[in-house]
Amino acid sequence: MKTIKIMKYIALMMIAVLALSCSAEDGMDGADGVDGINGTQGVPGEDGNANVIGRTIDPFPGWVAGSYLGQDANTVQIDEPLLDVATTENALVLVYFQLFGENIWYPMTYSYVYSAGGGEVITFTYEPNLISIFAFNDSGMLNAVISKARYFIIPANDSGRSAQGEDGIRLLLEQDGVDISSYEEVATYLDMQ
Repeated sequence: MKTIKIMKYIALMMIAVLALSCSAEDGMDGADGVDGINGTQGVPGEDGNANVIGRTIDPFPGWVAGSYLGQDANTVQIDEPLLDVATTENALVLVYFQLFGENIWYPMTYSYVYSAGGGEVITFTYEPNLISIFAFNDSGMLNAVISKARYFIIPANDSGRSAQGEDGIRLLLEQDGVDISSYEEVATYLDMQ
């Protein structure tokens, strides 16, 4: 019996020593080890703009007499077979142009107001398989010296996230900080310089 009491006493003392010797505080952290070698490059992901169409018209074709909303205007028609019915309903089409061979891209619709009043307009429309560009001023047809044009057709499923139609794509681009009046910002965003 005395042996059992001694054993209980020793066990109780060991538990007390163990409880008092453990602490929640850490010691000092050791020095960081040397970084390991970099792993191998992963498989490239799918291009985020795989369905975006970007085309350059260079040189820009000659103007043909036509009309825009009942007003005399010069026009150029560009055949685009990838601009089908579904795409025209669910895509954003952006068109830019350069004047006089300068390396400055202007967005369409472009409107220039003369200081004496009046002005000139260069704009576009699109429909299945066709992009039409128009140039006119107050007196009729405008012979704009366009040296090249570039257009992007951005389907709703390719603006980075899901969007509904032209307005939805515009909104998503705006939310991503892209100014669609800037050719450079759009081309950079789409990775299509």
